[in-house]
Amino acid sequence: MDQRVERTVKALKRHGFSAEFVAGKEEAAKLILSRIPVSAKVGIPGSKTIRQMGLDRALRERGLITFDHWVPGMSAEELLKTRKAQLACELLLTSANAITEKGEIFNMDGVGNRIAPTIFGPDRVIFVVGVNKLVPDLAAARVRVQKVAAPKRAAELEIDVPCVKTGECNDCNSPKRICRAELVLHRAPGLSKIEVYIVGEELGN
Repeated sequence: MDQRVERTVKALKRHGFSAEFVAGKEEAAKLILSRIPVSAKVGIPGSKTIRQMGLDRALRERGLITFDHWVPGMSAEELLKTRKAQLACELLLTSANAITEKGEIFNMDGVGNRIAPTIFGPDRVIFVVGVNKLVPDLAAARVRVQKVAAPKRAAELEIDVPCVKTGECNDCNSPKRICRAELVLHRAPGLSKIEVYIVGEELGN
C-alpha cells in the first residue's frame, strides 16, 4: 500500500494537482480545517467521507457558511438552491469514487452537482479520499463503482434499483438510477486549484 500511495501522489502532482498523504482521518481533518479560511463559503456536495471525518460539522461550529444539501429538513426548493450554490462557492469539499495510480480522479454521479463544480466554479476544490479508493487504472475505477460504491450507496439510501439486489451494476434504465454522469479529471482544470488528501484509512463507499 505504501508504494501504491507513493505512486499515486507522484502521478497526481505530475498532472497538476496538489497531493499529499495523511496517516489518519483525525490528523487529516485537523490539517484540512487549518487550511480553510474562516471567511470561506464552502460547498459540501454528497460525500460520506466528509461526514465520517466530521468536517461538515466542524465547519458549521466555526461559523462558516456552508452549502450542504444533506442537512435534514430541506424543502425541494432549498435542496435545489443549495446544490446550485455549490457550483459557485469559494471552496468545494468533496471526495471521489476512485483515484488511479496514474494520477486520474474518477467520479460517477446521479444529479451532477457533485461532479460539475470540480471542473469549474469554485476557486479551490479539496478531494479527501481513503486508501480503499486507490485503483490501478480507469478500468478498475469503473469496476469499483459498479461493484462497490454504487450498490452500497443505493442500499444506504434504500433506493429500489437492481444493483441493490444483485450487488453490482446492471446498466439499468431505472428512473431512480444513481449512475448517470461520469467524470474523469486527467489533469487539473486550468482555472481551479485542486488539492487531494489521501488518508491512510478506509473512508466512504
